Amino acid sequence: MSLRLVEGLIFGKDTLPQYAGTRQRVLSATLEFDEAKKPTRILRTEPSVWVFDQDGGIRQGLHEALALAMDILPTPARDGTVVELRPRTKKQKLEKEFRWEPGKAEIDRVISDIWPKRKADRLKAAEGVAKRKPPLTYDASRALDEASEGFWKIEHAIERLKEPSLKGFAFGARQRSEANPEEGSLFRAIAEMAERRLEILRRRRVGKGAWYALVDVTRWDDGVGTSISNHHERCEGKAAAIAAARRLLAAHADKFAENITVEAEVLTDLEWQDRRRDFDLD
Repeated sequence: MSLRLVEGLIFGKDTLPQYAGTRQRVLSATLEFDEAKKPTRILRTEPSVWVFDQDGGIRQGLHEALALAMDILPTPARDGTVVELRPRTKKQKLEKEFRWEPGKAEIDRVISDIWPKRKADRLKAAEGVAKRKPPLTYDASRALDEASEGFWKIEHAIERLKEPSLKGFAFGARQRSEANPEEGSLFRAIAEMAERRLEILRRRRVGKGAWYALVDVTRWDDGVGTSISNHHERCEGKAAAIAAARRLLAAHADKFAENITVEAEVLTDLEWQDRRRDFDLD
């Protein structure tokens, strides 16, 4: 399995539909290479179980395993006589559902794949469904940076506007797209941004339709936050989303710690489209 595929699975950008709805044992090997980039030895192996969802993704299973791992971290004893059983139960669940112990046969298969003596020793490589990205050359990267350098100003300018001004902004941008054909696509793009912002403000004001309650559990290390688990619930209306957010916040409040925050928010369905990739989807 290529590193590109593994990273695609971990970050939710690729899937393996052939394994949808199954649990697969995985054995990862970290290698040491020589100057010719040939493997010289295995530094370590790490067995795990990947739980594939109905689309062939693994993010939901990875988040569940990470949440279990966080729950079994040592915590200060409540008193000298009480033994808390929850960490032990969570550890047993983690070991049973997300870990496995490779035997000699599995280790030998990995070794044969790394240093094959014949063609049959090679394991069949799994392939995802994501299209291979074209290479981003230095010139292309530099040009992209230059072209997008001022994007934040556009977003900032639009977010400062209230509904009446957003209507005028979008209308004026579309007029300029017609008057300036060479820059028409750019003006149409910022018009669409303004119209989307306008619709979000309208939905927030009305409070009806589909809303989402979100809770994110984040671990902070040296000022850098890493999401370790997240939870969401679809609701009808803003009031229901607020109630659901309170409920989710209470359900996961026990995860709060010195370097772990538990935060809740509510979003319209339009805003949810930008955030949904960060959450475990059914």
